[in-house]
Amino acid sequence: MLRSYPSLLALLFGASWALGQTPDAITSVDQLIQQSLAQNREIQAVQQRLAEARGRLRQAGNRPVPTLELNAGSGRPLGTTGEEEYSIGYFQPIETGGKRPKRLLVAEKEVELADAELAERKRQLSYEIKARYIDAVASLHKVEAIDRIVAVNREAYRLVDARVQRDDAAPLDRQLLLVEVNRTEAQRSMVAGQAQSAEVELRRAAALPSSEPLKLPTAPVAPSAPGVTLEELRRRALEVRPDLRVARTLSAQSTAELDLVQAQGRPDVTVSAQYARRYSQFEDPIRVTGRGSPLLLQDRDNVLTLGVSIPLQTRKRNQGNVEAAAARQSAAQLRGRHLEVTAGLEVEAAWARYEAARKTVAIFQRGVVDESNRNLAIIRQAYELGQLRLLDVLNEQRRQLETQLSAIDAEAELARSAAELERAAGGELK
Repeated sequence: MLRSYPSLLALLFGASWALGQTPDAITSVDQLIQQSLAQNREIQAVQQRLAEARGRLRQAGNRPVPTLELNAGSGRPLGTTGEEEYSIGYFQPIETGGKRPKRLLVAEKEVELADAELAERKRQLSYEIKARYIDAVASLHKVEAIDRIVAVNREAYRLVDARVQRDDAAPLDRQLLLVEVNRTEAQRSMVAGQAQSAEVELRRAAALPSSEPLKLPTAPVAPSAPGVTLEELRRRALEVRPDLRVARTLSAQSTAELDLVQAQGRPDVTVSAQYARRYSQFEDPIRVTGRGSPLLLQDRDNVLTLGVSIPLQTRKRNQGNVEAAAARQSAAQLRGRHLEVTAGLEVEAAWARYEAARKTVAIFQRGVVDESNRNLAIIRQAYELGQLRLLDVLNEQRRQLETQLSAIDAEAELARSAAELERAAGGELK
């Protein structure tokens, strides 16, 4: 079952606030993430890495190309007339040791690796945008909370100033209120600067230009807590986390590369077929023509040659590459095992953080914020009846503002912890 808790986490699940916004304004974190994933240049660059891997896969399937050789020879340039030779040869390399299927397997793992890296980059970018979104919304809510106190203080100062002018109140009360108005306005200016900076950081993370409209929500909405257990989250993380896919694919790829390197230590065979036609012309040492000149004899030969070419190499010639590939395989396997262990611990830490934040928000909502508001209302009534000093009202008002700001921080922490829990588990929890 799902239980609801008031917090800023609802902003992470596409809650929409449509009042007073332009039709084209981005109004939820889901919209922001979708637009960023579609337009982010870094994501597009990683997608090109996937396209590169697919090109390598296509290239890996190519077989060795044959060679066609044409030769023509003549003795005339060297003063030997009548000697000519023409030949044509065909040479076909043949891979041994299953090099082509092993090469294809390495390229297929490279495609899987690029796809997993793309998913991992999207996961990290989504989490970063959510975290920045939470910071921006929390800062905006703090500004609104301080604005309410500033408005109350200004109105109180106006009333007390009028009473002082009529000699119905002490000038000290007016001075105390003036100091409090200035203090809250200074606090408001600082928090407003933090809110503006948080929005800029959000736009930076999402690669959203300042010209693009962005409408942050005006109030938090109760989200749904994930109805899963810690063990289910651990199991899910081991199954779907992209960084684990990356580690496992790297391990499989390194194993395939080791097999390929070992196969490359086996020499390839080249089979050939050649046809040669030779012409020879020479003088008969005995016979002569009717004119008395030596009789010229001609000889023509047709020769077909078949051959096999095998490089004379040993496995030691490739031993260094084999040792390097074996080391890469061992390193990839070790990293994969380490990540499997740490992934479970990350989920456990995120779960503990989420549970603590959830309990903190529940306490604030149940016995802190409302009680603080009631206490301030009672003290104000007592001051109006002359039973308390203005300084007592101002002190309680400061405590009430601090309580509200702490409650906003608690709700923001709950939202961040839920986003971290999603990141650790490998995806949204619904």
